[in-house]
Parts: sequence; structure tokens; C-alpha cells
Amino acid sequence: MNFNSTFLLLLSLSFFTCFAQKEVLSLQIDDNTAMLPRKKEAFTFLDAKSGDLAVMMIDQKMVFVNLFDKNFKEKSAVTFDPLASKYENILGYEIAGNMYKILASNNSKSKFVIIKIDFDSKKVSEEEFKFDFDDEKYLETINYNNKLFLFSATKGNVFTIRELVTDGFNTLKSFQIENRKQGFFELVGLEPITFDQVDNETRKQKLLKRDQLFGSLKSNITKIDTRVPNAIEQTASNNKLYQKDNLVYITIEDDENLHTIFYKIDLESLSMEQAFYEYPKGRVADFKKYNSFIFEDKILQLGSSNNEMKIIVKSFTGESLKEHYIEVNQPIKFKNSPIIQDGQTFVPLVNRREMEETPKYLRKISSGKIGVTAYKDGDLYAFTIGGYHEASGGSGGMMMVGDYGYNGSTTAGVPTGVYQNPTYYSFYGYSSTRSIFFNTHFDSDFNYVPHEESDNIFDRIKEYKKGIQYESAEDVFIHEGKVCFLYYNLKEKTLRIIEM
Repeated sequence: MNFNSTFLLLLSLSFFTCFAQKEVLSLQIDDNTAMLPRKKEAFTFLDAKSGDLAVMMIDQKMVFVNLFDKNFKEKSAVTFDPLASKYENILGYEIAGNMYKILASNNSKSKFVIIKIDFDSKKVSEEEFKFDFDDEKYLETINYNNKLFLFSATKGNVFTIRELVTDGFNTLKSFQIENRKQGFFELVGLEPITFDQVDNETRKQKLLKRDQLFGSLKSNITKIDTRVPNAIEQTASNNKLYQKDNLVYITIEDDENLHTIFYKIDLESLSMEQAFYEYPKGRVADFKKYNSFIFEDKILQLGSSNNEMKIIVKSFTGESLKEHYIEVNQPIKFKNSPIIQDGQTFVPLVNRREMEETPKYLRKISSGKIGVTAYKDGDLYAFTIGGYHEASGGSGGMMMVGDYGYNGSTTAGVPTGVYQNPTYYSFYGYSSTRSIFFNTHFDSDFNYVPHEESDNIFDRIKEYKKGIQYESAEDVFIHEGKVCFLYYNLKEKTLRIIEM
């Protein structure tokens, strides 16, 4: 074998090794079925302190919960009957040693149950309680440092943080959110908000608009995991929530006042800060559509119309760090992929087509919802910029699949109320996207970097799944900094976790 052949072989092996999957768990779990295996749903619960992982699988007859240490060695296993059908939504969990508490609720968020799983004694108990939110709206739950926090808000803009305790919720702090109009044309940075005089009706502004956050019993906030790719359908949401350790960021797109409203919530100090970021301005005319995305300690803001697009990177203090611009009659100078239309096309059985025309791209995305997403890709930042058209019925263009609530009953689509870790939600959205976009890369200063496009982590999972049969109980999660794909083989009755 000559030198060139040897070099190419080593290069190929090196490339393969970089992206090779590694099976870290293969465990036989007998579900006591014979000819007709029962489809299952999986949930993963990560211990932030020890690295332990609890995997819960649910079908219509039984709940299986297995506890593993950070090296995927089994520590304990428990089985029990599903809950009453009224508790259809898993909202989150908290952990104390080998005691795992899982919170579930009915659809109206008025009745709750805490499922207490003691992996030492292998006993399971339930604690039911009622909670009246009154004029509050349930927004979201957040798991931090093995504790579960619940966010709610009123139409009078009182924002409340609660913590799950033994027999219900304990109110930790409430904030009166004010709409400070001063500084509309210049960013005022992050401002502390206090809870003084919350009953003073004259101070209650319409910052958290009813049509934005109070449209229904289910939350209108989309959780985003910036460690992985996200679909445009997710990032085009008007209300987004991000978590970075003890910090929670909430953004609301205020098209009426042409700015992004930003809240930073610190779960350690129980403080909230507020900022307004003015939308980008068009060079030709005003933009028609806007959106934003929080990435690391920056806010990315996007504006588009049929004639132009602009993306601006800003610091949290409001300083503009970088700007990229697209004009209708010019090629896009900072893209590394073709313009891609994913999802249904006019050609039967063809779900992806490519285009190069800037006018068509701008026209299509500006007639729907726009979004931008970013994640770390080696030493670079990978961006996806585009838009989508919302399907009739408000499904957001997302493809619908069967799913389970806690009691094992199937529902259509990914249920908003059923707990999904943000990483799996990102994978699900990415796998069923129906959007128009292009991909690109920037360096740490957000300068454009020409870069050959390659499969990302979710593409590799999708490719891996093609070789799987009898798959059920799928989940995608991050464990010890690595993305893992979990599934249960119904025929072999085996739980598997693949490190991607």
C-alpha cells in the first residue's frame, strides 16, 4: 500500500471515528407482553448533581422506571400501575438523593399529583393536591439544581415563581412587570423590577399581552435548547424561554412597539431584570416581519420584507456587534448552503427542494413567520435563517405523530402539556420541519466563514434511525455534555441508549 492510499485510509477512519455512534446501554426489560407488544413512551430525568439518569417508560398497562449511574450502570428498577386518566400531563420533576418526585396534572392545571419514587426501598406513592391559580396563567416549569420551579403570570402582569414542595407549591417571589416607555429609541439595558405596590392598578401595563401569553390553558411559550439545532418553526415563536444554569431568559416579540422585550430571571437570587431591544430598520423601507434568538450572552434580531433582510447581533447591554444584510436583487453573500425548502412540495414524494433566487426566498419567508437559530459547531457558530407558513389549525406546520400522556393514553402530536425535555423537542421539530431556510457559519466575532456543510447531530440520529425496527419509547437528551438517543426495541424487549 503506497503512502497516498494509507493516508486516505487513515483520514477516512479518523472521520468515521469522529462521528461513530457508541452504544452505552443495552438492557433487557420484559414488559410481560406476548404476541402484541404495547407501544411505549419514554421520559428521562437527569440528576444535575450526581449525573444519575432515571428512564421512565409508560404504556397502557404499566410504568417501568430504571435508575442508572452516570456510567449507565443500573442501580435500581421499579414498576407500578399508571395513574388515573385525569392526570394526563407530566410537568417536571425534582430529585433528592434516590428519591424522585414527578409532577403531573389534569388538563386544566387545577388538580395535581406528585409521584414519589423511592429507588432505595423500591416503593412508589402518590400525593394529590388541588391548586387554584385564580386569575393567573400557568406559563412553564423549570428544573434547576434538582428542584422544580413553576412560573405563572396574571393579566395584570404580576409574574410569580413557585417551588414544588412536599404537598404542593410554595410561592417564592412575585414581580410587578412594568412597561417603561422611556428609552424606546435607546436601549436602557437591564433594569431591576421590584414587587412594590403590586395592587396599584395604575401601574399594571399590558406588557404581557393577552393574545400572546393568555390565549389558552396551555403555555404559549416555546422552550429552546441552544446546545443543539432547532427548527425554524420553534425559533419563529413570538414567545421563547431559554435556560442557562440558574438563569432563565424569556423573550416576547412586541411588533406593535417594534422591539423585543427581554426578561432575565435568576433562580439563585430570585431576581428579575428587564430590557427592550429595538428591532432592526430596513434600508429600503420598514420591515414587515421580525423575530429574535438568544445565543450565549447575545441577542440575534432578524427583520425581513420582500425587498431585504437584516440580522443584527447585539450584546445584552444593547451594543450592536455585527450586522449582515440581504437585498432582493443580489446573491446572498454569507450562506454556505443552497436555499432549502423542507416539507411538502408540489412534486409528489419530494419533501426537499433547493433554490438560489434571493427574491423568491425573501417573498416566501416574509409572507409567513421568520426565525433564526444558532448553536456551537466546533470553533464556529452554525446559523439557520428562514421562515415557514403556519398550517391551518395552528399546528405550526409540524407533522403529527402519536404520543402519550402519563396515563398511557395516546394523543395526537407532541402534547404541549406533556413533559418533553427541550432537547427532544428540538429533535422532534427538526425532524418534521416544513420551512424555507439556508445554513451558514460565523466565527466568534460573527464574521462570515465559508464552510462546507455536513450532517449535524440530529441528521446523524435520523440516519441511525433508518436502520432500526420495532422502535418505541424514543427520547433524545444530553448527558455529561454528550447527545444521546434512547429507544426501546419492542421485539427484543431491550432498552438501548446510543451516544451520538
